[in-house]
Amino acid sequence: MKNNMMNRLMKLIASTFFMTMAIVCLTSCNEEEKGSYPPAYYGFSYSPVPVHPGDSVTITAVQARKGHYLNACDYTLNVPLTLEQADGSLKDTTIVSKYHTNYDGTDNGNPTFKILIPANAIDEKPYVTFSARWNNSADGIGGEYSASGGTEYLGSIVSTSYLLYSSATGHFNLPIKQ
Repeated sequence: MKNNMMNRLMKLIASTFFMTMAIVCLTSCNEEEKGSYPPAYYGFSYSPVPVHPGDSVTITAVQARKGHYLNACDYTLNVPLTLEQADGSLKDTTIVSKYHTNYDGTDNGNPTFKILIPANAIDEKPYVTFSARWNNSADGIGGEYSASGGTEYLGSIVSTSYLLYSSATGHFNLPIKQ
């Protein structure tokens, strides 16, 4: 009888231990779900292909993985160009496109910009830059995030998570056919 009670006690202790470990694992194994982190991006896509001076161009920063627990977001795209003036002189300009959204609440889709390449643009591959900044809704996990999109996407984008905010910067050369 003493052995029988001892066996039952050992089974109860073992099952309690395993249930406790399962609960601990379920609540802590997915730490990433508790904190904020920015999207990881493949790179950029654009259309039409090819781009000519005078074209309206859509440029998209393509996400490989969505961000998590992100709030207010500001996106900016800069396209520096050299324009040939009527008198033959050259003028440098930058097309700046910005917009603001609430990432988790309104729009966590791929950031997309529509710009017009002036008809007198003479650049063949302007160096386009992209930036994003999100307010974290939870503590940032920390670290850098990026993805490889192969030859399907241009350039690169690196996202970084900090305690209170997350950000991303990226760049690529936009081919313009003269």
